[in-house]
Amino acid sequence: MSLATDFTFTPPSRASIATAAVWAALPLGTALLALAWWGLTHLLPDEATVHALGRAFTLHNIHDKVLGDAMLVLAILPSVLWLECACIGWRKSSLRALLQPSASARTDIAAFLLEHLHVTGLIGKLMMLGASAVSGEGLRAWFAVHTGMAPSLGALPLALQVLAGFIAYTFLDYWAHRIGHLRLFWPLHRYHHAAQEMVVINGGRLHPAGFVTVFIVNLPLPLLGAGLEAMLWVNVLAAIVGLLILTRLESDFGWIGRYIIQSPRHHRLHHKLDMTEATGFFGMLPVWDHLFGGWSEQAQANIAIGVDTPYRHGFWVVPDLLRDYRDFWLGLIGRRSYSPSER
Repeated sequence: MSLATDFTFTPPSRASIATAAVWAALPLGTALLALAWWGLTHLLPDEATVHALGRAFTLHNIHDKVLGDAMLVLAILPSVLWLECACIGWRKSSLRALLQPSASARTDIAAFLLEHLHVTGLIGKLMMLGASAVSGEGLRAWFAVHTGMAPSLGALPLALQVLAGFIAYTFLDYWAHRIGHLRLFWPLHRYHHAAQEMVVINGGRLHPAGFVTVFIVNLPLPLLGAGLEAMLWVNVLAAIVGLLILTRLESDFGWIGRYIIQSPRHHRLHHKLDMTEATGFFGMLPVWDHLFGGWSEQAQANIAIGVDTPYRHGFWVVPDLLRDYRDFWLGLIGRRSYSPSER
C-alpha cells in the first residue's frame, strides 16, 4: 500500500510577507521604545552645567525638553506609520513613500530632519529678525508686572490643564492657519501646500519664517500658566492629531470627522490643487470650522493636491525657501506677482 501523498508548496506572496512584517514591527517597536525611554530617563541627567566662553550655563528640565522630541520620533510617529500600514497596506502607505521618495517626499524628509535637528528654528530667528526669540514665559512675567494679573492653570488637576491647554492650542492654531491663507502671508504658508502627495510627516514642511504661528500660537499659550508636564502632553496630543490628519487613510471618520477630529479626507480637500472653490477645513478640531465658517460638505476622494506655483522639490530646499521668503517681502511693498489661483 502506497502512503505517498501529493504535496505542492506555495511560497507566500510579497503582499503577505509585507503584511506579516508590519504586524511583527509592533512588538519590536514597542520593546525598542521602552528601552530608549528607560535610557533617556535613567542615563540622561535632568540638569547639567556647561562651561563656555569663561561662563557657566545651567540647563534645566532636560528630560522634558528631550522627551518632547523623543516622544514624537520614537513613539508617536512610528505608531501612526504602523497604524496606517495596518489599515491600508504597505503599497499605499506613507512609510513606503518615504523609503522610495518622490521629489516632493524628499522635501518632506528634509524639512522633518531640519526641524528636529533645530536648524529650522535657528534659520527662523534670522529670517524673523530675532523676533521669534521672544520668550513666552518672559511675556507672562511682563504681563503680570504691568497688569497685576497672572492667569495660571497650574492649580488645576493635570487632566484639566491638558484639556484647557489643548482647546486653547487648537483655537489659536485655527486662526493662525486661516491668517496664513491671507494674501499677505500666503507665500510662507504656500511652502506647506506645495506638497504634491500626502505623507505623514508633511506637517513638518513649514517655512522657517512662520511669523503667524510663532506670535499667535507659541507666545499666547504660556500666558495660561500651565505646568511643563501639562504643556508636554498638550504637544503630544497635538502631534497625534496632526499626524493622523496627514495619513493616507481615505476616510472622513464619520461623525467623529465632522465634529471631533479633522479627518484625512477633509485635510486632503484643504490641500486640493483645483481652487475654483475656496479651500476650508483649517482646524485640527472641526468645531472651529463649524463655528467660524471653514466647514463645507465636500466629499471628494483621491483629488490632486499642491499649488500652481512651480517648486523644485527634493532634498535641497534652499531655493524654494528663499523664493517664498522673497515673495513675502515683495508682497509687503505691493510688488509681488500672483499665480492664477491667488488672483
